[in-house]
Amino acid sequence: MKKVIFGSIIFIIVLFTSCLVIGIARKLQNQKLVSEKIARFPSFSFKTLTNGSYSSLEIKKGPVLVVHYHPECEHCQYEISEILKSNIPASFTHVILISSAPIDSIKSYLYRNNYPDYPSVLFLVDTSYNFEDTFGSGIIPSSYIYNRKLILAKVLHGEVKAEAILKYLNESEQN
Repeated sequence: MKKVIFGSIIFIIVLFTSCLVIGIARKLQNQKLVSEKIARFPSFSFKTLTNGSYSSLEIKKGPVLVVHYHPECEHCQYEISEILKSNIPASFTHVILISSAPIDSIKSYLYRNNYPDYPSVLFLVDTSYNFEDTFGSGIIPSSYIYNRKLILAKVLHGEVKAEAILKYLNESEQN
């Protein structure tokens, strides 16, 4: 009887360990695929605030900054205000701010903060919740810095100061 119980316990431990190892391997493989996918500027299509469509195919050269945010997130609000107050809009050919919040919520946020209109800054809406599939992370805020050749220079998760974004852009442009 003891042998059966001991054998069952060993079997359960081996089964549990195998499931854990398989899960970790799948996660690592998925991370590798996403890293390869975003290494060059990925293909995407999101809605504009006027309910039009905007595609990444419209972007022919960089540098490009993509920021995933939510208008009610305090860290996101700080980062966006720092980006728009800095010379980032002048340093990047495109600054793309993408949120999955309702369009009215985004418009209200922009109106409350009276952000000036920058030709290089695009506010897009992820109505289909595809951001995570495209960029591999749903963390907000997240910043993706692409250099002039549209090659990924740096991914930053969490609140980031404008100086850090410019630092990574400058470092990638020197290489």
